[in-house]
Amino acid sequence: MPSARTVLGGVTIQRQPAAEQAAAALREAILSGRILPGTPLREVAIATELGVSRNTVREAARVLGSEGLIRYEMNRGAMVADITRQDVDDIYAARLALELAGVDALVSGRDPAALARLAELTSQIEDAVARRDVTAATEGDRLFHAALVAATGSARLQRFHAQLQQEQRLALSLAERSSRELGRSADDHRELLDALSGGSDQARAALRAHLDNGAAELHRLRQLIGRRREDGPDGG
Repeated sequence: MPSARTVLGGVTIQRQPAAEQAAAALREAILSGRILPGTPLREVAIATELGVSRNTVREAARVLGSEGLIRYEMNRGAMVADITRQDVDDIYAARLALELAGVDALVSGRDPAALARLAELTSQIEDAVARRDVTAATEGDRLFHAALVAATGSARLQRFHAQLQQEQRLALSLAERSSRELGRSADDHRELLDALSGGSDQARAALRAHLDNGAAELHRLRQLIGRRREDGPDGG
């Protein structure tokens, strides 16, 4: 039996901690909102601030490009991905289709233990919102909706949903930031959880309302960020 080296053509793994660290720093700045959507990324300024080479910054940008956080435009270079109205609508339409399947699975009783998991996550989200811990609230929201789809028992649907969550990371981060930007002080996952314990029609309607609220809030935040960008972006 040939060795792994022979099978892989002698390829070796090259560790690039500097690029990984640069990508992590940029990712955190983007997802925290310190660098706004649509902001150009200036290689020289970023390399100087991080104390790395421009090539390292380019490698980091490629990583974030694969995650959907950075886009490249002709004659403009790399910039933080901007979220359009159509992007928001597409994201929430796709979520609705996948998560309704999870609702149907829960209501039909295919995975009774899932409700207990959703209840635990709801409490975690409420606690995070009360503490104004945006990172924990965002992660709790991600896990809640992933658990909802997991109730289907379909590995394929879970993969689709995981891919969607990766694509919408920036959008979800902005949505959670709106608790500060738009003055939201409460969370509605508890209402959705209560509806999931009822009948199918009630649960499906609650999910639609939950996602509609999320989309509307994200549209409002896009407008707020657009106005702020016109006044002068705070990143770059």
